Amino acid sequence: MELREKELACEIVRDLLPLYVDGMVSDVSKKSIDNHLEHCTECSEIYHDMACHLEMETPSTEISDVKRFLNKTKKMYLLYGLGCLSFIAILICLIVDLAVNKGITWSLIAGSSCLFADSFLYTLSTCKKNKGCKAMAVISIGVLVLLSVIQITRYYLIGTGTFWLLRYGVPILLLWLCVLWLPVLARTFLKWNIWDCIALFLFLVIIGNYVTKLITGDYMWEDALHMQGFIGNALGEVIGIIIFGIIGRIEKWRK
Repeated sequence: MELREKELACEIVRDLLPLYVDGMVSDVSKKSIDNHLEHCTECSEIYHDMACHLEMETPSTEISDVKRFLNKTKKMYLLYGLGCLSFIAILICLIVDLAVNKGITWSLIAGSSCLFADSFLYTLSTCKKNKGCKAMAVISIGVLVLLSVIQITRYYLIGTGTFWLLRYGVPILLLWLCVLWLPVLARTFLKWNIWDCIALFLFLVIIGNYVTKLITGDYMWEDALHMQGFIGNALGEVIGIIIFGIIGRIEKWRK
C-alpha cells in the first residue's frame, strides 16, 4: 500500500514538475513538491534535468533575439547613413549647378541617380521574399525614370543633343529588361538552378546584341550569317552557355 501511494505521489509530482520549474504552482503545491524532492531521488533527478535544459534554452533564445535586434539596428543605421549622404550630395550638386549654370541642369541627373541607387539598396536590404523580382522592378522603373531625366535635361534644359528617348531609349530599355527579367522569373517561379539561369541569360544576351544593333541601324540581318560577325558578337556567349548548361545538368543529376 505504501509503495502504491509513493508511485501515485511521484506521478503527480512529475506531472506538476514543468509548472514547478516555471514557477507556476501555488505556494502549498510548491511546499509539497519541495518535500517530495528531498526524499525522492528519481523525481529529484528529473527536476534537475528539466531545470538544466531550461537554463540552456533561455540564453540561446535571448542571444538570438539580441542578434536579430543588432542586425536590424545595423541595417537601419546603414540606410539612414546612405540617405543622409545622398541628401548632402544632391544638395551640393544643386548649389554648384545653380551657382555655375544659373539653373538646374546636370544636378537633376545626379540627384536622380542617387535616388535610384538608394531605392535599389533599400530594396535589397529590407525585402526577404521574392527579392529578385522586387529588385528588378526597382531597376525597371528607376532606369526608365533616369533615362527620361537625362533626355529632358539634355534636350530641354541644356539644349544639346537630339530627342532619342522614344526612338532608341525606350525600345532598347524594354529589350534589355526582358533579357534581365526572364532569368529572374525562371529562377523565382520555375525554380531553375542558378547555372541554367546564367545560360539562359547569355542566350538572351546574344539576341539582345543583335536586336540592339538593328534598332540603332548599325547591323543588318545578313551580317548574322557571316562568321566574323558571329565570332565578334556571340562566340563568347555560346561557350558560356555550353559550360553553364553542363554545370546545370550536373547539379540536377546530383539532386
